[in-house]
Amino acid sequence: MWMELGVLDDHPHLTHARFGVYHDLCGVTLHLWRDPDRLEAHLSEISPPDAALIAELCAAIRVFRDMDMPMDRAFELLSLADWIGIFARNMPMIMAHRRFSTVSLRDFAQRLQHPALRGMLEHFWHADMSMQFFLMQMGFAAKGTAAYPLGGSGPFIDRLVARAEQSGTTLVTGARVASVITDAGRACGVMLEDGQRIEARHVIAACDAETVFSRLLADQPSLRPSELDALDRFPPLCYFSGGVTHEFGDIPSSMMGHNIALHPPLDMGPTRHTRATVQIYTFDKTVSPESGTLLTAMLESDYDWWKELRRGGAERYDAERGRVAEQIIAALDHLYPGLAGSVVFSDLATPLTFERYTGNHRGAYEGWLPTPAAAQVKLPTHFKEIENFWMAGHWVAPGGGMPPAAYTGRNAIQLICAQEGRRFRVSRP
Repeated sequence: MWMELGVLDDHPHLTHARFGVYHDLCGVTLHLWRDPDRLEAHLSEISPPDAALIAELCAAIRVFRDMDMPMDRAFELLSLADWIGIFARNMPMIMAHRRFSTVSLRDFAQRLQHPALRGMLEHFWHADMSMQFFLMQMGFAAKGTAAYPLGGSGPFIDRLVARAEQSGTTLVTGARVASVITDAGRACGVMLEDGQRIEARHVIAACDAETVFSRLLADQPSLRPSELDALDRFPPLCYFSGGVTHEFGDIPSSMMGHNIALHPPLDMGPTRHTRATVQIYTFDKTVSPESGTLLTAMLESDYDWWKELRRGGAERYDAERGRVAEQIIAALDHLYPGLAGSVVFSDLATPLTFERYTGNHRGAYEGWLPTPAAAQVKLPTHFKEIENFWMAGHWVAPGGGMPPAAYTGRNAIQLICAQEGRRFRVSRP
């Protein structure tokens, strides 16, 4: 899929040996190895009494690593024979799905005796996520399909844009959509906020679901799927970035970064953080000057608290942004002494920043949390009440991220081709 989109054909990428590194979890440094054999040995050495449960966990990772699910066609276009083949090839994965999709990381963690292992799961991302989501991420990593494109998101986006334009796509930036234009139960274009009307045979909305149903299709409130009421959203976040000239030496790299303790805990309004995951880009010097290293971190935060703070004036708002950034730097300095004195720059984007740049509802950065409840929900991507309107992106796939954003977009085009009796074709650049 990424080859077809022209973003990884000859672009260098890195497959980390670790998914994450957890520092000072009850006095233990824990490495979340992507190799399930190495992970099993490491965790069992930390906690021999948990060996049986660790073996169960790593066996499930291997199952998700070896699953063979078709990603080249929309599910609606699969035949009965296709589904029979899928079930036959993936019975171990289907059994693992039934077993782990109803259990949260928090609940599974309580079965482990060692507090470091419990902390690893509870701080993996969000403790209310399902174990199935965790196992799938670890399975993708074990298979080697979860890689980091060197240079980060900038070159990745540039290559995606180039591929789109080479294919005849016209990209319009700096223009927000006010509504979807419909006529006789059919989508036929969009109206921009400046009053410009753009006509189209089909409309695909890849923005957040709340914007779609509360604004773009506000004149058709009955379209809002009731399934959305059963889902929890990813909490808004603050995004820290900084540049330092500190010499880290030979520190381990990982996909998610370094999970560190915050002393004292970091309070942002009603949200308290005792730990944070910081990515230290020693493995990619293309994102910083030769003498520097980029740092980033994401921390859940409260949209309403930042909104109220901003109403009190820019001075208070900016002061709080600076305080949060300084406390993250102080925590890193505790782990890497001298780092605080080498800071070249630091910045903090809040949920209001995300809202301003993306228009996403309440500054959302992703869609629906992959909780046990979400695993039971199938979100619609098109509606019988409005023809030629489609939805794509991670707001129609709980868990979100870049892969669902890509394959749901491809699925939408495949369904359009099927509707129009055209053959869906792809080519590599």
